[in-house]
Amino acid sequence: MRLEIALDLIVPDNTAYTVLVALRDLGYDGLARVERSHIFSLDVQDGTSEREVIDRIARAEVLFNPNKHRLSYALEPLRPTAGNGAPRWEALVTDTEDDTRSLVALLAGPFHVHGLRALARGIAWRLSETDGPAPQSRVEWACRTLLANPVSQRYEVRPLPARKENTQ
Repeated sequence: MRLEIALDLIVPDNTAYTVLVALRDLGYDGLARVERSHIFSLDVQDGTSEREVIDRIARAEVLFNPNKHRLSYALEPLRPTAGNGAPRWEALVTDTEDDTRSLVALLAGPFHVHGLRALARGIAWRLSETDGPAPQSRVEWACRTLLANPVSQRYEVRPLPARKENTQ
């Protein structure tokens, strides 16, 4: 089973604000808001309880702080968010070389995330213009211009996944 966890800040995000200002300075005048999420894609053994994995991640202080984060999740393959009007796009930026084996061992060990085989992580960026979500072409431009370093990162612009908010 593959499970994608998204951690969003519930406090002001200075990094997103800095990106907003920088993209405007680079010529994106219609940009109104920038949001980001820390994304963790977990490869978990089949038969493992989705609810148990989510509950364990919500108690893993090395990833999640309930005082400043909101946790949401989706099972892969990801389904796009259903919406009216223009689709919502997000850019998932990942490092080309990211050894997460020690984090997997930590989560599987002291934090008891049973069945965790592997983990990938990245940052998802969402851009909004004054009249709605940024089009796919603008999100791709932002990745090429600022959000992803072509030497050490890759990006994927994808429809915003339909995530469930963790309410426990």
